[in-house]
Amino acid sequence: IEVLVEKGNAYASSGDVYFRTRSFKDYGQLSQQSIDELRAGARIEVGEKKEDPLDFVLWKAAKPGEPAWTSPWGEGRPGWHIECSAMAKKYLGETIDIHAGGQDLKFPHHENEIAQSEACNSQKFANYWMHNGFLNIENEKMSKSLGNFLTVHEAIQAVDPMVLRFFMLSVQYRHPINYSRELIDQAANGLTRIRESVANIEHRLDMTADLGTGDEKWLNRLAAIKEHFITSMDDDFNTANAVTDLFDLSKEANLYLGEAHVSKQVLEQFLALFSELSGVLGVTLTVDKGLLDEEVEQLIEERNTARQNRDFARADAIRDQLRDQGILLEDTAQGMRWKRG
Repeated sequence: IEVLVEKGNAYASSGDVYFRTRSFKDYGQLSQQSIDELRAGARIEVGEKKEDPLDFVLWKAAKPGEPAWTSPWGEGRPGWHIECSAMAKKYLGETIDIHAGGQDLKFPHHENEIAQSEACNSQKFANYWMHNGFLNIENEKMSKSLGNFLTVHEAIQAVDPMVLRFFMLSVQYRHPINYSRELIDQAANGLTRIRESVANIEHRLDMTADLGTGDEKWLNRLAAIKEHFITSMDDDFNTANAVTDLFDLSKEANLYLGEAHVSKQVLEQFLALFSELSGVLGVTLTVDKGLLDEEVEQLIEERNTARQNRDFARADAIRDQLRDQGILLEDTAQGMRWKRG
């Protein structure tokens, strides 16, 4: 604050200190508002001691009963804008890489942070700004007054943390997101489908042939999905589109597994891409599969023996047991296959 006063960017007035907003020529750039437009809509409250309605407080003179500290301008406390700039400079330096916050803070709070920090330090305050959309609960704004306030700690008591993350990623961070049981269930089901695709690929790795004549088109599809994923993330972290790319990869994996010829090399490329894309998003796709592959194979062999012996009751019981564990049996031209689903 003293530096700003010395530079002429701030002034004292009856124990308060105000930032002289017009002294910072770039004021309004973050929120894309001109200073003249802001001036036209500004109002001076009765009793204010500003030179200009746009000027904002850096130091506020003490009031009875409020916390106060000693300063060159008398007892008082810092304004909330200068608090953030002071903490950022102390712990992160004069220029920080990424500054985030809610969209409602873009103006005036973040605009004021930029003005006072850059006027003081003669350095760019933040290289990138990320303003997130609001979180709604069942289509209502989350607030303590409405009694629908929910913390992350509370949410993960009822929802798998990975499902919660996957749900949050389904909306680009600048857009509002609605938290509801229905949407959480949709996210859980979607994540399960992707995980099942990964598990089914892993299951087929030990029973596949070398590259075939039709495999090149599948490798090209994988390359296209990866390229689109990169484009999505380069588009201001558009995780909504990136999650769609993950679903597309899952769909392609399921289609490939239905082919008559399936090669180990292509399956490995599928797994590698699943790992790479999910790693960028911080989503874990490997989970406890319940029955091990060896246990599934053993039960299928036992079921085949029961059918050969015309013990259909036992065969049906094993089929039901596998189905309850999420194992689906398929008769194909190449023989019996199974998958998780």
